[in-house]
Amino acid sequence: MELLVRNADGNLTQRDRDYAAKKLGKLERYFHAAQKVEMVHHEGKLDHKIEVTVFVDGMTLRGEETDGTVQAAIDKVADKLENRLRRLKSRIIKSHRHKGRPVPNGLEENHAEPAGDEPAIVEFKRFRLKPMTVEDAGLQLEMLGHPFFVFLNSESGQTEVIYKREDGDFGLIAPDL
Repeated sequence: MELLVRNADGNLTQRDRDYAAKKLGKLERYFHAAQKVEMVHHEGKLDHKIEVTVFVDGMTLRGEETDGTVQAAIDKVADKLENRLRRLKSRIIKSHRHKGRPVPNGLEENHAEPAGDEPAIVEFKRFRLKPMTVEDAGLQLEMLGHPFFVFLNSESGQTEVIYKREDGDFGLIAPDL
């Protein structure tokens, strides 16, 4: 597995890089094809923010954590991603068994732990997509008070999602066809 460390602020020591490689390297035990892990470090005035993206078996998992020290932030994000990977692996195994298919190579059950209470789809809604501009979709999002809004972009003709970011700005998700 390849570990790519992008140090946004240029102040991550080699010791911290080695610690991240050791800690994040443990994630590959959950899958047989963990190709790459990318870590980005941002240093604030009082804390360190670590963002990690794991590319595994054709899927992408992402986590971020903030703490007063780099190593504590790495520990937190590694634990978060390990829990996600464990749950994902258990779900894949359960799904394959439920459908009567063999479990994919590298996902043998002896490495997975029970997923526990899994989230379920408890609500299903249908709605008509109305063509609108990104600005109109942002206004609609604000009026509804939802964290995101799905709309048909009148300029591109594609279904897109506008969402409210933590910093108060908007984000836009558009398909890359």
